[in-house]
Amino acid sequence: MNTKLVAIMIAIMFGLLSCGGGKSDGSQVKKSPENSMRGQETGYGTIYDNDRALARDRAIDDAMNKLVKKILGTTVSGRAIVEDFALIESIVEAQSTGMVRNWKILKEGAEQGTWVVTIEGEVYPQAVNDTIEATLRNYGRPKFMVLVRETFEGKANAPGSTVTELTMMDIMGRAGFEFVDAAVTQELMRKEKAKMTKAMTGAIGEDVQNILLADIGAEVIITGDVKTSDQSHAIAAYSKNMKSKSAIVNIKAVDVYTGRILASTSTNQPAVHIDNDTASKMAVQRCLQSVLGKTDESTGQFVSGPFMNQITRKFLESATRRMIMMNIAGLNYNDLTKFRNQIEHRVRGINKVYTRGQAGKYSKIEVEFAGKTTDLADELKAKGPNLGFQIEIKETYPNRIMLTATATDRK
Repeated sequence: MNTKLVAIMIAIMFGLLSCGGGKSDGSQVKKSPENSMRGQETGYGTIYDNDRALARDRAIDDAMNKLVKKILGTTVSGRAIVEDFALIESIVEAQSTGMVRNWKILKEGAEQGTWVVTIEGEVYPQAVNDTIEATLRNYGRPKFMVLVRETFEGKANAPGSTVTELTMMDIMGRAGFEFVDAAVTQELMRKEKAKMTKAMTGAIGEDVQNILLADIGAEVIITGDVKTSDQSHAIAAYSKNMKSKSAIVNIKAVDVYTGRILASTSTNQPAVHIDNDTASKMAVQRCLQSVLGKTDESTGQFVSGPFMNQITRKFLESATRRMIMMNIAGLNYNDLTKFRNQIEHRVRGINKVYTRGQAGKYSKIEVEFAGKTTDLADELKAKGPNLGFQIEIKETYPNRIMLTATATDRK
């Protein structure tokens, strides 16, 4: 992500934090007059299976989370520009512990099945910046494939090497985005025409995911239609040599992991040149610059357009709150109930767990997770024994995990 976009995302994050969110006891931040970054907050952690140590850790995390959001929220201006509250919320919730320094516990104890902790600490803005930049690097900078149908005045150009595709790759490449090589895309269009045709319509099934994600690593696919038409008659009275063309661009970006549409746009622009093809290319380029972005001539910096910004926001949001299906073999109803409770409250990155059905010892659950399936699989494998389960990962897919689990502690 280019420096300009990272700066924009950090500014958005600060604004989001100012609006709070999550659970709160309604208290106000107490800041010392000497240090506006220092304050106090109270956090809560439910005690499960009499595990007070775990509840204490979660209560501290909760207190730090609140402290980060409230401290930064009282120090950042320009909150009116904030539009998407969910985006950075999940990042802070997963990483807030490292954003608070020189902290201490003022009081703590158990209250009606909940561990309550009040802390005082100093919010460290640089850690917040580092966190958002790291998250953008990991999840906010997907690899793209572009497949656009293009028609210049009735002449169709096959997807895989169109003027529109190459122009998009050039414009977005200046912002640091990575693309599947055009030669690879053309080869896939020849060898896997049926599946690639499905991809172009947004029908992202498991067969398409296996090609795009597993084989070439394309995480977002941009598809659409581009047409140019002749408008030279409009300027005939002024010039007989110049050619006027109008381009209409309709494109959408789809998250390959989920099949979700991240962004869509439609725009049209004219262009004039003495050569027909050049005029058409210029009209397409003007359309794409208006939605993707262009280099600011006064600063030399690339400025992202609305379509590009929408992709970034939605893909990052999707990556930090991704729905992953887990197919589980080996757990009866009681064991599955415990398994759901354990992973929801003890596996970092899991926000919510949903039951999707059970038959005997075969079950399905869906989790909202901040990360990729491989990250979740690693977490489950590593933490299984501490959760009371022996877990074996059988298969992983972009949005699905196949595993076996055996309860090792039935107390």
